[in-house]
Amino acid sequence: MMRGFLCGTLYCALWYGSIVAGFLFIACPLLPLLLLSPPRFRKCGDLLFSCWELYPTALLEMIGVRVIISGDHISPNESAIMVMNHRTRVDWNFLWAAMYQACMPSIAAHKLKFILKDPIRHIPGPGWIMQMNGFLYITRRWEEDKGRLSRTLDYLVALKRRTQLLIFPEGTDLTASNIRKSNSYAEKNGLPRHEYTLHPKTTGFCYLTRHFQHAGYLDAVYDLTIGYPDYIPQSEIDLITGKMPKEVHFNVHRIASADVPEDENELKCWLEKRWQYKEEMLKRFSETKSFCGKDNAWPMPDGISLKIALVFWTILTGTMVLMLLTSPLFQIWTLAHAILFIMLSIFSTGFNQLEIGWYWRWKSIFTR
Repeated sequence: MMRGFLCGTLYCALWYGSIVAGFLFIACPLLPLLLLSPPRFRKCGDLLFSCWELYPTALLEMIGVRVIISGDHISPNESAIMVMNHRTRVDWNFLWAAMYQACMPSIAAHKLKFILKDPIRHIPGPGWIMQMNGFLYITRRWEEDKGRLSRTLDYLVALKRRTQLLIFPEGTDLTASNIRKSNSYAEKNGLPRHEYTLHPKTTGFCYLTRHFQHAGYLDAVYDLTIGYPDYIPQSEIDLITGKMPKEVHFNVHRIASADVPEDENELKCWLEKRWQYKEEMLKRFSETKSFCGKDNAWPMPDGISLKIALVFWTILTGTMVLMLLTSPLFQIWTLAHAILFIMLSIFSTGFNQLEIGWYWRWKSIFTR
């Protein structure tokens, strides 16, 4: 038990430390590039984050968590909407490893961005770096969210960056109380009761999909399903205390854009049918503990890139700790950027929205 606690604490400390180190050593020095060329800044930011994602993948492998992928390959060069069931609060923790494997043989090539609840952007370190990476934050006030989403999607299309946007249509994780609420909604709307998923909320998904469709920018929709065959971690406390699953399974299903309806009502029904299929898949998974059988799971890729990432980000994190303890200049650098992003969090809708606003102004000035 003590060994698990130590492993969990070390894992979380290195995970969090690497984010802060990347923010201070790499992301913050890139800020002047935003003024000179927002497209190059976005390209560098995307590369930084996808390279960092190798590190939590390596850490999971180091502590013995195996991520198993089945289904379709994810093309990192496609503009896509990704939907996924939200089994627990910490599904995101294992998604990095899934993306690493599903995008092989490409490494650090995808440009995945989450759509998250707005309070997450205020978290020191992770919230700041996700703002800089262009993650989308929603408030659950649709008129405000619609404006944010529209500005961000138009920006991505203008940059011609083939981006993958991940949304959790269920809106929250699977708990007993949330299942009751979901099934109450289902009864009122003539939908089947679910046990392994929540009925999806369709507004955000439909808006994202139709916006990309109308821009001619949607290549595919990827339907990801996550399942835990043994232990199901419920919160970040489980991760810190080392209560990790031995395996986490992902199934990937690619739907070409031509097979995705464009009519809003048809798209809502389409997503609901996908979730009914997902419910059946997870019911079978609860019995077999696998989406596909061991023979059909993807083989584990060669881990040389993970070893490099493990060494690089661990050294960078250690260097950050040492400099925070010994270097007054680095302490000032850290304090200045912390204050900057705290102020941005309080007095603006986030760094990413400021980036978008500056891009259009920059474009009007320098590309006449």
